[in-house]
Amino acid sequence: MMTIEHKVHTNVNIAAYQKEKHGNDKCGDAYVTIETEDYFLCAVADGLGSGSGAHRSAKLVTEEVKKHHDRPIDEVLEQCNRSLFRERGAVVTVLKIAYQSNRVYYGNIGNVKCLLYIDGKQTFQPRSVSGYLAGRRYDYHLETYSFNQSVSFLLFSDGTALSREDQHMVKAYRKPERIVAQLAEKAKSTDDDVTIVSGSVS
Repeated sequence: MMTIEHKVHTNVNIAAYQKEKHGNDKCGDAYVTIETEDYFLCAVADGLGSGSGAHRSAKLVTEEVKKHHDRPIDEVLEQCNRSLFRERGAVVTVLKIAYQSNRVYYGNIGNVKCLLYIDGKQTFQPRSVSGYLAGRRYDYHLETYSFNQSVSFLLFSDGTALSREDQHMVKAYRKPERIVAQLAEKAKSTDDDVTIVSGSVS
């Protein structure tokens, strides 16, 4: 049975779906959502490979995000990177939405993809860069976006393939639970770890 998790923060509605690769008892991905009075943060990590080793690396990343979420995104990523020294490694995308400045901050290394829909009219797909966290030095890819009233986002690990039709669906549906339900149905047959997180801020 497909289970979609719902989270309601003060300013953000979240829906998420995860499944492990066939034959494994743990998903090699992990995600975390955090909200304060000033911002909302979401991170999705994908441990290299699959199974318990990948799960451990992904969870190490999300634990570091929980500890350091109040720092700038590049510093959060660096803390995650340090935690993976002599571990299997992971890729990650971090998204922070600042309520007071009306800005979206994006940080990435690796193939966890992101889609942003801003103010009901502009769609952005921030660039993801090659590489992975494993304790070595990296220049993380950072981007910043401005919004006036609303932001919808979609974060997904590489077990999810997003077609052009799916992108149009994200714009049309708006509601995170409908978006995740449709993508999760499509991902059920995928033989890989899958994590899909959608949210809306208004």
